[in-house]
Amino acid sequence: MASLSEAAPARYPRLSRLLHWLTVILVLSTIPAGLIMVQEGLSRPLQNSLFLYHKNIGPVILILVVLRIVVRLLKPAPPLPASLSRPQVIAAEAVHGLLYLTLIVMAVSGIIRVQAGGFPMEFWDPFIGGMVAKSESLADTAKAVHHYARYVIIALIFAHVGAAAMHGLIKRDGVFSRMWPPV
Repeated sequence: MASLSEAAPARYPRLSRLLHWLTVILVLSTIPAGLIMVQEGLSRPLQNSLFLYHKNIGPVILILVVLRIVVRLLKPAPPLPASLSRPQVIAAEAVHGLLYLTLIVMAVSGIIRVQAGGFPMEFWDPFIGGMVAKSESLADTAKAVHHYARYVIIALIFAHVGAAAMHGLIKRDGVFSRMWPPV
């Protein structure tokens, strides 16, 4: 007879799963929007719509990430299966930590780039408008940070999704089911 832990793997709390999948949806929609919106020859209305979406979703992602960190501190992650080697555990912890850090860097650098560049954040201006003074040099620095961090976030997403797929489809060791289903 299987033990309870084998029959039902430990899962993240429902709120953690919901915040995770909301973050996934928003991040995976802002990446293509961000890549497309800077392309030459794009119609102005489409470009404006993509910029509007991209810069106003960034703070939402930041809020979700901060909430995820708070929830994680209050309700720690369920234990990983004992079958994972120490290097796998270290890699998983590193990728998760770097994902959180890079998502924060992306959102903050985006907000600074927009505000220091003198551009509006239509939805957010009433709440955080004017936090950063107009400064072309600061805007350029934030733009560079945002630009290079995108490569890091894309690589981390590939690593995270690859590991999740390996655990969910090949190993079937309960790691994937800790975060699935979303609610």
